[in-house]
Amino acid sequence: MQVKHNFLKPMTVPAGSYPHQNEPIRSLGSWSYILVREDLPEELAYRLAKTLHGAEVAFAARLPQASETTAVNTLAAAPDAALIHPGVLKYFREIGLVK
Repeated sequence: MQVKHNFLKPMTVPAGSYPHQNEPIRSLGSWSYILVREDLPEELAYRLAKTLHGAEVAFAARLPQASETTAVNTLAAAPDAALIHPGVLKYFREIGLVK
């Protein structure tokens, strides 16, 4: 399936993400994306990325499925880093995820 759809990545849905789901579920899927207009100001995209990254642990504590929503996974899931907003890439460079 991944050969035909290279955007699908291995992922695990943590146990307890859904009612009566007692075990983790190994699957293939695509990460959640935040889509913005092309002309979104760089500083706003930067602040959004920084805020989401800073809230990763708290977000995952409140919602188990959110444990997959990380800066690292965002970068890994993008088919091409050029598709990531320049403001987000700026933040990823600042934290050492992108050179």
